[in-house]
Amino acid sequence: MQIKETKDFNLMGQLGKTMQEKHRALYPDFFKPYDEESIAQHFETVFQNPKEKVFLWLDDSKQDQPVSAYLWLSEQEIKETPFRYGYTRLYISHIAVLPDYQNKGLSSELLQFADDYAKEKKIPYVELHYWANNTIAKETYQKNGFSIYNEIAQKKL
Repeated sequence: MQIKETKDFNLMGQLGKTMQEKHRALYPDFFKPYDEESIAQHFETVFQNPKEKVFLWLDDSKQDQPVSAYLWLSEQEIKETPFRYGYTRLYISHIAVLPDYQNKGLSSELLQFADDYAKEKKIPYVELHYWANNTIAKETYQKNGFSIYNEIAQKKL
């Protein structure tokens, strides 16, 4: 397995299918149907920001579709307000493991990569969010040292 940064927005449009379909299955009233072209266009914009990075995990044994997972990281400055202190964080925008590679510990490897990246950049916090019904994500993040510090509730009228 090798790790490589990418700026291939068309590839990200293709890879976005796994995450989009998972989220849509959990929350069909919130998430749109998968649209490869619009996701690719979104990543084309994302890649213009040098603080946004996407890393691919490549399976050396596969030639036709070697991508096994990807990690989208964002270096962010949270501004101070009269109510709270500001801080710097490494935000995990997406962590996605393709179906053939799930349940093999790859998520933990991606999360460790994010920790190492943050340490290298001297960023003191790694943050992410996940949807309440995504129990697999919740368990994975807790197992890897993440703790809940903020929750959001919604009421549909």
